[in-house]
Amino acid sequence: MPQDLREGLEQWGSPPEVMESLAQLRAERRSRIFPVAAAVIGLYLLNALLASMATDVMAIRLVGHLNVGLGLALLQCGTTLAVCRWYARYARTSLDPLVERSRAALGYRGEEK
Repeated sequence: MPQDLREGLEQWGSPPEVMESLAQLRAERRSRIFPVAAAVIGLYLLNALLASMATDVMAIRLVGHLNVGLGLALLQCGTTLAVCRWYARYARTSLDPLVERSRAALGYRGEEK
């Protein structure tokens, strides 16, 4: 946990279990999100690099009017959609319980109207 966040929580008198649950939430999110984001960005950069450097390869026809370039672009769209769906499920099942535990430890009751 960053020092400034730890100092801020200690200033407000947050119990150690709150600090630990926030640290666990941060570690859980980072351990899954960064590798997946790196893979998606890598696929995008590969597609862009091939489009600019290997135009002959990207122009190879696969089926009908579908060539390698269009196939990779469609693959990029499909992987982006799949990652978005995966993250929504992952956040709902893994991150949301950690957030609720942290909120309960802090005494957060939601918005008051």
